[in-house]
Amino acid sequence: MSGERRAVVTGVAGLVGTAVGRALARDGWTVRGLVRRPWDDAPKWLGEQWVGDLTSPHTLRGLCADTDLVVHSGAMVSDWAPLDAFWQVNRDGTGSLLDEAQRRRVGRFVWVGTANVFGFRTDTVLHERVVKRCPPFPYPQSKLDTERVVWDYARRGLAVTVVYPSWVFGPSDRHLVPELVARLRAGQFVHIGGGRAPLELTYSENLAEAIILAGTRDEGRGEGFLVGDGYGLTLGGFVEAVASAAGVAPPRFSIPTRAAYSLAAASELVARVTRSESRPMLTRYAVRSLATGVRYDLGKIRALGYRPRIGLDEAVRRAVAAAPAT
Repeated sequence: MSGERRAVVTGVAGLVGTAVGRALARDGWTVRGLVRRPWDDAPKWLGEQWVGDLTSPHTLRGLCADTDLVVHSGAMVSDWAPLDAFWQVNRDGTGSLLDEAQRRRVGRFVWVGTANVFGFRTDTVLHERVVKRCPPFPYPQSKLDTERVVWDYARRGLAVTVVYPSWVFGPSDRHLVPELVARLRAGQFVHIGGGRAPLELTYSENLAEAIILAGTRDEGRGEGFLVGDGYGLTLGGFVEAVASAAGVAPPRFSIPTRAAYSLAAASELVARVTRSESRPMLTRYAVRSLATGVRYDLGKIRALGYRPRIGLDEAVRRAVAAAPAT
């Protein structure tokens, strides 16, 4: 290879992948993005589209050729999807990509996991060394199984870095902020537990910089990093910030967290009984992950030099501005 730096980004059309690809291109990297179908209005920073699917290993052959860095952000990220899809995409698809990366002797491989694998404990501040108490929901369970595969390849000699983001939001967000804005505009959102639970957030553009930092520094090889922006927010504070940016009134009412969890369970049951194709109004995973009040020690990623560049007000403004109009 010449002096040109080449990177592969999976999930390049998604929330995290878009931010990572743009940041890499801005830093002078040539970006090859994995897409499931041709991206007709692809941004100019995307050097090459590679049409393939994590669940079809043969479509990944050649993806990592002449590549210095792979950032694997592609995943089944949902709280309501067919069970098999989580493991087919997250665990098995990642295994196929790791095979390709090892075969092509990729310099570094960054896998984007989730902070939720550490559990929803409130008795301690969670850090990378605590014993993981992964909650019994398909998304985090599949990510924990995937992580075991990733570290297995690290033991085989692949230079791996793992990043565990907290709740991610940003302009390409299809879930958290758009759904919150829609509920607020419709007057259908109420606070949970008074909105007092601490909430650690990660803005997508800040996360991209943390991923590149951890994935290119020698100190990041073979390491895992919790990433959050340390805004010091509560769930209620975030909801009110989004409402303000959207120009709507914040919610006035609240229900207890246990009641919200019971309501979520009932919503899921109705969806299953009626075989609804739509996501329930509320899910147990959403309640647990947003309203439990987990706190994280972000010292390890900050020791690498990570400092969030985009502040809360600007991050929320950009995310809300990109949310679909209703």
